Amino acid sequence: MGQGPDDDSDDGQISILIVGMMLICLLALIVVMAVTSIYLAERKLQAHADNAALAAADSFRGLDIPDDGSGRPAAELTDSSVSGAASSYLTEVGAEFDVDSLSVGAGTGTPDGRTAQVTLDAVAHPPVVAWIIPGGVPITATGDARAEFEQ
Repeated sequence: MGQGPDDDSDDGQISILIVGMMLICLLALIVVMAVTSIYLAERKLQAHADNAALAAADSFRGLDIPDDGSGRPAAELTDSSVSGAASSYLTEVGAEFDVDSLSVGAGTGTPDGRTAQVTLDAVAHPPVVAWIIPGGVPITATGDARAEFEQ
């Protein structure tokens, strides 16, 4: 039995499906790479915020000692001391080389005079799709640390 002229009508159809599936897989891979890149940049920024808050909590200048001796001494922090210590820490460790456009955010300071709160802002530039988002994706991280004294 020979093939008729209608038997060749499906030739090449599988190639279109393969090319289409490869494009879909490539787009999915690009999206996963971009999301992972942004996530890793945010994790780096969070680590820097936590460490900067710890450095700021350890850089207190005075102690608040209760007059009656009933309580524990507590560190006295100010907004300017927290901001200065966080900036010094970030410069010392070279954090500006880990994330782009790193800056100390507006929430940096001390909410209660004893807790150091450091907010960092940066920009993540995901690979491959950087031409779609030329300004990058803004990311923010906040770290808190409190100096406690034990006997």
